Amino acid sequence: MVGSVSTIRTAVRVLQVLAALNAEHPAGAALVARRLQMSRATTYRFLETLVDAGYALKDPVSGHYSPSQRVRSLSCGFEDEQWLAEVARPVMQAIGRELIWPLAISTLSGLGMQLRETTDMQSPLAINRVAPGRRISLLGSAAGRVYLAFCGAEQRETLLDILSTSGGPEDVAITDRAAVHRDLAAVREAGFALNLLPQRVTQQCALAVPVFGNERVLASLSIRYADSALRRSVALQRFVPKLQKAAGEIGRAFEMSVAAAAK
Repeated sequence: MVGSVSTIRTAVRVLQVLAALNAEHPAGAALVARRLQMSRATTYRFLETLVDAGYALKDPVSGHYSPSQRVRSLSCGFEDEQWLAEVARPVMQAIGRELIWPLAISTLSGLGMQLRETTDMQSPLAINRVAPGRRISLLGSAAGRVYLAFCGAEQRETLLDILSTSGGPEDVAITDRAAVHRDLAAVREAGFALNLLPQRVTQQCALAVPVFGNERVLASLSIRYADSALRRSVALQRFVPKLQKAAGEIGRAFEMSVAAAAK
């Protein structure tokens, strides 16, 4: 047991050395040791281990260390979409407790949108619970139409060009390109998109707003509610301002997390 704990602590210290090197590079062992309050001899051994493993480079003249390109591979499995879902979760849970109806945040994935986080499991009003990972249509969903409406014009036209050749039943609307453009222009003007979702038991509506960050649309934040439970005008008045406020909080939190990671 003691040996196991010792091994874990050593691994943590190596990661701390790598993080310090990333913040201070190029740096000698003495500087990294002072930053981490470690002995110079121990820090030197950790730095040399990182060099041997290919995660650090050592200048043969100055003896200073810098992170290698291999360090970038450590973040390859952590995409912006996963990052966004993590920063969105507390905001969605807070507004979900207030609005009761289920919320979801989704991002572009290929020719569709993918749900990255939902509050379905916490919402007592979720009729058909959906979990993160589900894919939904670009043109056939409120989340997708919001994304298309607010993404860059070049990206939008490229996506529409590809959708026009997909042949999927959910993309049949693309046959009338002018109508699609009118619809997306109306979404941009309104600031939200609304879709009816036919269900076996009742009819649901999905209402979505864009999430912006770093001067681009990152995702769509949506809410699903029973059409029979709320008049359309009441639902829009109640949900749109709160969704837009939450989307702003998520976008700002994402920007701050990206900026902090870059330091």
